Amino acid sequence: MESGVPIRSVSRTLGVLRTINEFGSVSMSEIARHENLPYPTAFRIMQTLLHEGMIEREDRSKRYRPTALVQSLASGYEGQKLRTAAQPLMSDLTREIGWPVFLSERVGRRFVIRASTHHETTLTFFNWKPGCTFPVLGSVTGMAWLAYQSENCAHDLLRGEMDPDTRNDMFDVEELLRSLEQVRTNGYAWRPSVYERNGKTASLAIPIVRDGSVENVLTMTYFASAMKETVAVDRYLDRLRSSAETIATTPLH
Repeated sequence: MESGVPIRSVSRTLGVLRTINEFGSVSMSEIARHENLPYPTAFRIMQTLLHEGMIEREDRSKRYRPTALVQSLASGYEGQKLRTAAQPLMSDLTREIGWPVFLSERVGRRFVIRASTHHETTLTFFNWKPGCTFPVLGSVTGMAWLAYQSENCAHDLLRGEMDPDTRNDMFDVEELLRSLEQVRTNGYAWRPSVYERNGKTASLAIPIVRDGSVENVLTMTYFASAMKETVAVDRYLDRLRSSAETIATTPLH
């Protein structure tokens, strides 16, 4: 199916709803700034979401939060089976290593977190929870996934065909392909985070291979000041791989 031409107002509304859902509580000005929208546009979108019952205004404040009705948007999605199967294994892993992990899946132009243990440990700057999203390019999770896709997929990303919101001019195709080859050689991806507090964290990402293809990625995030890449790999790579293999072979009932 061809992607077609998106309806701008719908894309903006979905972006606003996604942001509210990720952050849990936001003000009108925060929405306008985060989504790069004129304030009047953000106001109209928020009023529409209020009218539809998707968000509500918090008592005695000018902040807004999602309602339980948001969950109805995912009622037809069967990915809950993956989360149910993986969450106990991930919780065991975090109790063992201390650091939080999350399991994510590519959906369209972005990655979506399906399960997370960030709420189970204090060793985190940000609560990456199920439903949070981020672009494929620029993320360690995206690198771990992209390394096992076709070369054409990388070219499509850089042309903006899969992720037009990413600043693709920051990436050189040859450099990206070399990095992906290194990920395949190592069997993991590593890099400082560009999404959590200005690079104060770093992450290891392991592809989860199910039925010969990589659809999900298991990512461990840790404080970058705590250890260098080589130390993180020596301490945690084998345990992450073991958990990824267990998740891959766990039946989804």
